Parts: sequence; structure tokens; C-alpha cells
Amino acid sequence: MTASKDLVKSSDYCFACGKNNPIGFRLKIKEEGDGVKAIWQMKKEYEGYQDVAHGGIIATLLDEMCAWACRKKGYLALTGELKVRLKKPVLVGETVQITGRIIEKKRNLIICRSEMINKKRELVAFAEAKMVF
Repeated sequence: MTASKDLVKSSDYCFACGKNNPIGFRLKIKEEGDGVKAIWQMKKEYEGYQDVAHGGIIATLLDEMCAWACRKKGYLALTGELKVRLKKPVLVGETVQITGRIIEKKRNLIICRSEMINKKRELVAFAEAKMVF
């Protein structure tokens, strides 16, 4: 898969970061160090099991941070592969820090890593993504 420049366009309706999506996360993603960072609070609407974040929601957040790590370096990239590891549950009401950074770039492929850390500074989830542009 390669990403067409005609296909990859920013949208204010993005589920993860779009400010105009009424049911989205509305992440505020900022550059920090060699990557990007966001703070997010788990809401009841995103639970899987009672009072626990749905794993797909966590995967979406980690994926978004990989995409933004690419974007902040000037690459509009699509996710070709995403490997997610869930280590600890994220509870309703819990606030986490999510980061993303580029690990490696070769031709039209970028390898990224994203991480989610809780208030106790514990790694609760992480992902590695192959992004194509």
C-alpha cells in the first residue's frame, strides 16, 4: 500500500483529533522533543468492560499518535500495519499521557512507536506502526 497525496488530507472531523466531531476524542496533540504528546481522559462512552476502556479505543489513540508523529515531520502517512500491546487497563475517569515518535524511515515506509502512560508513570499500552506515504 502506498498513500496517494490526493487521498491523505487533514480533516476537522477526524475521530481522534477533529475539533468538529461531536463524538470524537478531540485530542490536542503537541510537538514535544523528537515526537508528539497528548493528554486524554477516559470517558464512560468509550468503555468495553464495565469501567474499563475498550481495547479498540486504546489502539485508535496509539495509531493516531503514530500518524501525528509522521505529520509533524512533514509526512502525510497512512497506517499499513499496527501492532498493539495492552499491559494494564485504563479505567473510566483515568487520565493518561500518549506519545508518538518516528523510530526509522526508509523509502516510503516509516516505523513509529507510541506509548500510553498512566498517572503512576506506568506503561499501560504501546504500539509499533508501519506508516506508508
